[in-house]
Amino acid sequence: MKRRIGAFVLTLALLMSLIPTTLAAEASGYTLTVMPSVLEMEVGDTAEIAVTLTGPDVTEDELPDGVRLDHRESNNNGILNVRQDSDNPRLFHIEAIDTAETTEIEEVTITIQAWRGVDVIAEDTCTVRVSPTVPPGLNITPTGPQEIEAGGTVQYSATVSPPDETAVIAWNSSDTSVATVDTNGLVTGIAPGETTITASSGSLVASGTVVVRGIILPETYTARERENVNLPIKAYGEAVELAVDRNNVQWSSSNDAVVRVVSGYLYPVAAGTATVTATVSAGGRSYTDTCEITVERSTADVITASVGASEPLAFSGLRSRLQSQCTSVLGASLSYVSGLSVPTDQGTLYYGYRSEGDTGLGIGTGERYYVSPGLSQNRLDDVYFVPKPDFSGTAEITYMGYTASNAFFQGTIEVTVAEAEDVSYNAAGKPVQFNVDDFNRVCRSRLGGNLSAVSFSQPDSSRGALYYQYVSEASPGTLVEESARYRASGTPALGSVYFVPAAGTSGEVVIPYTAYDVNNNTYRGRVTIRVSASTGSGDINYTVAQGGTVTFDDDDFNDLCRSLTGYALDYVQFTPPAASEGRLTYDGGNAVSASDSYYNNSSPYLRRVRFEAVGDFAGAVSIPFTGWDTRGNRFSGTVEIAVGSSGTGDIRYTVYGGGWVTLDDADFNALCRDLTDSTMSWIQFNDLPSGSQGDLVYNYDSGDGDFDNRVTESRRYYRTSTPRIDRITFLPDDGYSGSVTLSFEGRSTSGDSFSGSVVIGVKDGPAAITYTAGYGESVSLDAADFDDLCRAYTGDGLRSVRFTLPNASAGTLYYDGNTQVSASRDYGYSSAPYLDRVEFRPASGFAGTVEIAFTGRSTGGETFRGAVTITVEEPAGATPILYSTTHAPVTFNSQDFVRACEARGLGSLQSVRFTTPSASAGRLYSQYDGPMSNSSEVRSGTSYYPLQSPNIGDVTFVPKAGYRGTVTVTYSATDSRGNEYQGQVRVTVQPNTTSNYFNDLGSYGWATAYIDLLYEYGVVTGSGNGAFTPYDPISRGDFMLMLCRALNLSATGESFPDVPTDSYYADAVETARAMGIADGYPDGGFHPGDPVTRQDAMVFLQRALQAAGWSLSGGSSGSLSMFPDGGTVAPYAQSAMVVMVEYGVITGTSAGTLNPRGQLSRAEMAVVLARVLTL
Repeated sequence: MKRRIGAFVLTLALLMSLIPTTLAAEASGYTLTVMPSVLEMEVGDTAEIAVTLTGPDVTEDELPDGVRLDHRESNNNGILNVRQDSDNPRLFHIEAIDTAETTEIEEVTITIQAWRGVDVIAEDTCTVRVSPTVPPGLNITPTGPQEIEAGGTVQYSATVSPPDETAVIAWNSSDTSVATVDTNGLVTGIAPGETTITASSGSLVASGTVVVRGIILPETYTARERENVNLPIKAYGEAVELAVDRNNVQWSSSNDAVVRVVSGYLYPVAAGTATVTATVSAGGRSYTDTCEITVERSTADVITASVGASEPLAFSGLRSRLQSQCTSVLGASLSYVSGLSVPTDQGTLYYGYRSEGDTGLGIGTGERYYVSPGLSQNRLDDVYFVPKPDFSGTAEITYMGYTASNAFFQGTIEVTVAEAEDVSYNAAGKPVQFNVDDFNRVCRSRLGGNLSAVSFSQPDSSRGALYYQYVSEASPGTLVEESARYRASGTPALGSVYFVPAAGTSGEVVIPYTAYDVNNNTYRGRVTIRVSASTGSGDINYTVAQGGTVTFDDDDFNDLCRSLTGYALDYVQFTPPAASEGRLTYDGGNAVSASDSYYNNSSPYLRRVRFEAVGDFAGAVSIPFTGWDTRGNRFSGTVEIAVGSSGTGDIRYTVYGGGWVTLDDADFNALCRDLTDSTMSWIQFNDLPSGSQGDLVYNYDSGDGDFDNRVTESRRYYRTSTPRIDRITFLPDDGYSGSVTLSFEGRSTSGDSFSGSVVIGVKDGPAAITYTAGYGESVSLDAADFDDLCRAYTGDGLRSVRFTLPNASAGTLYYDGNTQVSASRDYGYSSAPYLDRVEFRPASGFAGTVEIAFTGRSTGGETFRGAVTITVEEPAGATPILYSTTHAPVTFNSQDFVRACEARGLGSLQSVRFTTPSASAGRLYSQYDGPMSNSSEVRSGTSYYPLQSPNIGDVTFVPKAGYRGTVTVTYSATDSRGNEYQGQVRVTVQPNTTSNYFNDLGSYGWATAYIDLLYEYGVVTGSGNGAFTPYDPISRGDFMLMLCRALNLSATGESFPDVPTDSYYADAVETARAMGIADGYPDGGFHPGDPVTRQDAMVFLQRALQAAGWSLSGGSSGSLSMFPDGGTVAPYAQSAMVVMVEYGVITGTSAGTLNPRGQLSRAEMAVVLARVLTL
């Protein structure tokens, strides 16, 4: 019973707990109200909830006895802090702390309950919504980068958060050169670029990016001549960037003579400034920018030096000037010089030159010569230039100078080589005997001591030969030996040396020689022999009437001088005639004396010398003269003047081709007075010039080239009435030069008759006005050139010039750099517009010759015509590609050819075809991998490419063993524009005389390069401890081993019984027997330890080459007869020896013998095999 009552009570308690508190509260008679019922808060806010309780015994100020207020929260995960006021229990304080892990609004329900004991008598709720704190902020629209055009706009707006109607927005652009923004947020594009637009309000800031479409080049850029650089370009705007990325950019230069531009690559040509323009088309618009390019020179000023004939020039004397040029051009110190080169006909560059007998080494163009050399570096001070013995004039040495950072410049050294006092003779087709005194005089001048001996080089046999003890053609003596010394005192005697000119030879023959003084000092010189036909008297002839006057023609003397000496006339001295015959005067005034000199091209002029015949003398007058040419050579002749008794004489004029000459009535009057003692009345021509010579016209107008009529033979021309003599003009035909003779007869005022000839010498026109310009270079006209031409034609100075404009395809004439020359305007010599401010600017891509006709006017009012000829050179050729080696093969680098092509400033390299070099220097191979590799020789018709197969980098030059010098491999190339051009690869081979691998070759420098080559090919390995033992004879077994290694031979078969099977050469000897190379001795053995003889070595070698598949054609046994012991070659070895001699594999001993039965040394073996491997 007790258990059931307990269970009932428990069940009732559970049911009561399930009854809602609100029902319980309502049942209690109390009501609780929370104000506010909904509360909006942000994190950080605080608020209060007020509670009102109504019901029995509730007063306004106090709660009923036993009643208390409490609270609870739902969904309050640290969001709110709720606290009941300690003084006023009806007030609750709320603080919003957080919004948990979200940025959304959180909602918390606060329930306030009134309790009495354990019962809730009333309750109410307040819903609190908590928002995250909204920080003060500024929002800007539109968002993201905005693209506009220069001059275009975009509108920005900004809002403050939380909203504040009083907020003031300020706007700013980070780069106002790109875009500006006004106070309302309107952005205006100014120039291409990118800028940040910023809005601010108090401490609040927001920004956006504005891109103004376009391109930007650097404002200025500095480059050096011949330095290829890429001009940076910045693009703004997606479409513009895409166009630039695709290289859709049009480039141009304002002056291609300063800098050219191709696809953004600058090709600086010459020092100066130019504007480069880039244009990009994108989105239907064009965008352009410019860059001011300054090209600084990378070419040094020319360094000049001078030396005597054959005198060495040491670079130690040039070092400081080379350093100064480097500092001037590059602003840095010179480290080294490379690329040294001089034309071979001018001289030779040597390293370590001491004397003619010890010249040192040749200069390699790829070698470096240092100002301050380190260990194993070449010293610049040890470089020498030695002129050729027969060279005088200016030698041009080119070089490249480098700083320590490998910046470089180009330069030229011009060396004036004096034409030293030397030996010269004139030969009128006859032998010339050398005079010891002539050579001794030069020797004392050069060396300061007396002559001991001279050795000669024979001239070209087609010009003549030197003989010793020549007597006649039937007894010519012996040919002068080039190795012999002909002595000033003793035999063979220098005085017994003769030069005998070849039949028909004329002109200058130069014979180099080396002279030795009594102290054995030497100098190099040359004998110059001028060979001409014999001349007699009566070389120049004139005729004149009794009492007449004849003026000498300088052309007659110049022509005679050239025919005798080969050079132009300098001056003449006369022996005056007898006073009874006449006299020589200068310009009709002072008498000519025997000591007076009259010059071809300077005052006193030869052309003003006159002969005046005595009035009653008739007959022949001979006036001897001596002349000198411009080289100082002397010649002689005679002026023969026939003085007639009849009344006849000559009147002479000279005119340039393309010019004109007007007859002077005073000349005819003077002749008439000389012949008749009366003044002239009229003349009448008996003959006129032929059409090929020119025209004789009346009343010629030089301004427009018109004339009234042609002179006729039937008409008389008068001195004082019409038609007048002084209105007659001779116009030479274009291209005619020579003499025009026009005979005439006349009558004096006293009725006496006289006659004569007008002799007009037509000379080639004065030096034409010509200019030469590099490709793309402008040419400034020199007013002085036009003035000289004007004076030559008219005798007066220049006033002005008017041009006929050239074809625009060739180029344009500009005045002051930017105004085109007008065909209707005169350009003055000394008045504006000035002639010397006119320049010719060739059209883009033009190369060739353009002729610009012009009409000039002299200060005397005469008009003349001429033309300016301007030659624009072809584009620069590809720069030579330089390599150097001691003996090893040289593989070409494709990029060297690419750079050589780029240096032309035209298209990029597409392909190359090589011309095979002389086999005497070496061969070109494709995919070369050693002498027995499967490489093929390069053929001239095969194209090689920089980026595809067959590739230029597959080509290798293999020098022939023993070759020393520079071999030039020419090639034809095609660029991307379809242009074909020629280029050169220069490989300098300077065999090493010190081994890189062996330490005992000190006195075997002649074999060192060969031995090193075989070591690199794996043919030889040395004898141990770094030695090669070059002097030891090579054994038969060792020679077979060398052959098999060199020719890659291998075969199996039966060996010889005397060859140990474990010997290092056993396999090689077995191969040699199996392939028929060695057949042994009659005793059945091979004798591998015996030294191999020179003839056996050639037999083995020939057989080995045949076994390896080589085909060497046989030769003539006469090849052996060149050697004094050629007949001692064993019959079995003769064929092999002939082949090896003719192919240059064996050349004989130092004594000039074959020594066929002698032993072959290891050094000789290396030379022989290296020659074979590089045949």
